[in-house]
Amino acid sequence: MFCQKCGKQIPDGAVFCNFCGGQQGVVAPSAQPQAPGYPPQGPPPGYPPQAPGGYPAPPPEPQHPAAYASAGTKDLKCSSCGAPLTPQSGLTLITCDYCGVATSLGTGGWSVIQKHFMLDNRIDQQVALETGGKWLDQGILRRNVSKNAELLEATLRYVPYWIVPTSVTADIQGLKGGGVSTMGTGQGAGTTAAKVGLSLLAGVAAAAAANQRGGRVVMNQPQPVRVRDRINVFYNIPVVGVRGYNKYQPDDGYTFNVQGKSSYDKKKTGGVETLDGDVAEQEAMQFAQSLAQKYAEKEARKRVDTLESFVPYFQQSPGELLHAPVWFVRYNHKGKKEMFILIDGNASKVIDGERPAASLW
Repeated sequence: MFCQKCGKQIPDGAVFCNFCGGQQGVVAPSAQPQAPGYPPQGPPPGYPPQAPGGYPAPPPEPQHPAAYASAGTKDLKCSSCGAPLTPQSGLTLITCDYCGVATSLGTGGWSVIQKHFMLDNRIDQQVALETGGKWLDQGILRRNVSKNAELLEATLRYVPYWIVPTSVTADIQGLKGGGVSTMGTGQGAGTTAAKVGLSLLAGVAAAAAANQRGGRVVMNQPQPVRVRDRINVFYNIPVVGVRGYNKYQPDDGYTFNVQGKSSYDKKKTGGVETLDGDVAEQEAMQFAQSLAQKYAEKEARKRVDTLESFVPYFQQSPGELLHAPVWFVRYNHKGKKEMFILIDGNASKVIDGERPAASLW
């Protein structure tokens, strides 16, 4: 298909030309006069246009037709509303300021992202700071961390994330048992400690008795058991779509509440800064696979004491673009070091952050 105005090749079914912005599908009136006494050509008023006899009806117009251009193109037109798109600073993920349609630069040029969603921000700055403060004070070695923290910044942004569904099936092999029982810190920890203490006292007593008799004590050590198992795990892994925003990347398995998503609408942001990006979907899928392997290996280590072999198999589905509200809180702890906290504005939860290992005064 070629543009009716500038003649350049554009995708079939495009509403607007991505080069000159001309609207497509507008047919100029015929210059050939009608014969006198004959009615004008075409269906009577009030009837929809009909396809010529023997020809199928034209396909319905796509909701968001793809917009393609050469990779070197700097100025584009939104293929949904015709508004200008001007990529800057190497950005390859552009959201139209007028209609909200997201356009991405891939190997084939610029194309519209069909799956573009957002999460609503449900908290204000005060709630965000309270959520971050509670997280700072967690742990028996942390007291009054939030009280001693000097607030430097608390900024809300809508950040683009590629949500990549990734499943991992892994064959694992390792050893279990053969060592001293691991002491827990939760319920039953006191019982476990008591059993270990009694066992040690019994061993000392046996050694003393054997020493008096001139003999020796043989302590029975349980033998390790070899374990072969298969694990199956699934993750909706978020990958931040902006280079240089490494602190915005969840690194501990955090996932957004994608069940509460809605179609992207710039009006719903309330004027909050909305970031464009420069990470393509294919690159995000590769990074999501490396994170999935890390999380699956962590799960495998819970099943054995010594992990000897881990062979993963990955399966990924096409990703979707999600603009999530993220509070970025930057603070200084006792004037020594700047730290940060990321807070999910939709779920009011800490995504990631930094805090002192210990602070007792």
